[in-house]
Amino acid sequence: MAAWKLALLAMKVQRTWRRLPPERRKQLLDAAQTTARKHGPVVAKTVRDQGPVVAKRVAERVRKRP
Repeated sequence: MAAWKLALLAMKVQRTWRRLPPERRKQLLDAAQTTARKHGPVVAKTVRDQGPVVAKRVAERVRKRP
């Protein structure tokens, strides 16, 4: 993804976050924390086990680009 697209996305997210009331921000952070606690160990194990395989595939695709 182009750097300018990431910058634009970050600006939009920041603007949206500022417009949320503090109570809603807290709800979102609490929900994210709960999700991370629940799924974090599974994701970490998957990345550990499949990380080298995925990295190899990505590297092959990058090398094929002109």
